[in-house]
Amino acid sequence: MSGIKLGFGLGLMLIAIAEMIGSKSGLGYMIWNAWELLSVEQMYVGLIVIAILGYGISLLLNEIERKLIPWK
Repeated sequence: MSGIKLGFGLGLMLIAIAEMIGSKSGLGYMIWNAWELLSVEQMYVGLIVIAILGYGISLLLNEIERKLIPWK
């Protein structure tokens, strides 16, 4: 379960980075575009959305771990 948790976290970061570099849509692109246009509010909205997604996935994985590994 630790590997799955680390993998999801790393995957979320890499998806956002990939969208910043080579995409024309998505949260990563929105953050990068807002940074280029100096739209700080829009940039922070994108960062907060990614943080909320990460936190939600973390809570979900903790619950799955609690059900699958009750002795931990």
